[in-house]
Amino acid sequence: MWISWKHQDSDFAKPLTFDQKVDVFYEQTLGWQLHIADLMTNTGIMFGASSPPRPEDKVPYPIRHSGFAVLHVCLSYFELIGSLVDPKTKRLRDNEKFKLGVQTVLPSLFKGTSTDIDLLSLLYEGARCGLYHVGRTGARVGLGQPADGSPIAYDPTGKVVQISPERLPVMLKKHLETFKAELLNPANTTLRREFEKQFDGGFKK
Repeated sequence: MWISWKHQDSDFAKPLTFDQKVDVFYEQTLGWQLHIADLMTNTGIMFGASSPPRPEDKVPYPIRHSGFAVLHVCLSYFELIGSLVDPKTKRLRDNEKFKLGVQTVLPSLFKGTSTDIDLLSLLYEGARCGLYHVGRTGARVGLGQPADGSPIAYDPTGKVVQISPERLPVMLKKHLETFKAELLNPANTTLRREFEKQFDGGFKK
């Protein structure tokens, strides 16, 4: 049985070591989620391609109108990270885990003002819940290319959130690399303990 894009369960002796658990988690999140979103909107080479890649291993053109599908794929990453970075997270509600994840992954978005609350609420209710529950974002969340080059921008005057489906998966892939390094650092004992607990439980929250 495949347990990531590159691992089968028969590849490992049981029980898995901590480093193996991190590797499986990383490859699942990268290969089955974030890289797929990146391919949809930015093109590239599929994982598992031959060397050199064959034509069928390549996504040569962005998939038209894939922006909201990219958000569907990517937005759960915030809740995943929010469920791991705080040992008190089991007492948090889903909206709190999502918002904690956004703040952890995209700290530069936040100014320490009341607009932070508006931004987080719009991302959770208008983007995450809108897409997952009714298949569309709220009226004040849309696709676009923020002028500052970031993947997400908030206009406090119009109270509108703009999300770039091209930039978001690229940024999340970079964050995942950093997060993997943090998990593999023995000094991060609390994070490692929470990750292993959730990995062993099948990421039940």
